[in-house]
Amino acid sequence: MQESPQSVRKTKLLYALLSPVFLVAACALVQVLAGQFIGVWAWVPTMLFFWIAIAFLTYKFSGSAGAFARFNSGSGNLIWPAVALLAGLLSLHGFIGHWTLLSNLNLVVAWLVFALFNPWFEESYWRGVLLDATASWGKLPSLLYSSIWFAASHPLIWGIHSLPLRKMEAAGALLFVGLIWGRTYQRTGSLRWCVAGHMLANLFGLAALVLLNLYDPTVR
Repeated sequence: MQESPQSVRKTKLLYALLSPVFLVAACALVQVLAGQFIGVWAWVPTMLFFWIAIAFLTYKFSGSAGAFARFNSGSGNLIWPAVALLAGLLSLHGFIGHWTLLSNLNLVVAWLVFALFNPWFEESYWRGVLLDATASWGKLPSLLYSSIWFAASHPLIWGIHSLPLRKMEAAGALLFVGLIWGRTYQRTGSLRWCVAGHMLANLFGLAALVLLNLYDPTVR
């Protein structure tokens, strides 16, 4: 028996309300357990679990066709795509001053892999799934819900071992870029620019080094 449209909407809303709770809790547990064996490098198995969980949630919520459709060329003018990319460049000054911290091949590989792969998963879930699921709330409540969860997930998961991600300055910056990328998706209907901006933020923000406590972007 096919579900009614109202039932489908309720199911989507349930995903929006409950899946972030379970996702954050499960990843935090993996982070704690892995940390007992490999310390700050616990972010690596946690991230792999995080990606698998997001892929599963995205598929269950949207199906493969719906998930890939979010990466279409989008619509509207170039203002919001440009803003999304500029948000990713906010960390450029820190990169210029600290790029020499990429002192060995292991760090370079971790930095590049994380920066280039992670945005596809995070944007698919925090912007794609959550914004679509809560669209009936209105643009602002939906945007706030998605962005607050995005910002909160960092200290709750990665902040277990990453000291910089426990700071209010980091949470504020994450909320800010989350709002920009969320609004970009709302205005363009595409995650393409959000992913690109997120990649730039992870690259220039030396995100993998932040997770390893080798770089603190909040310290000037």
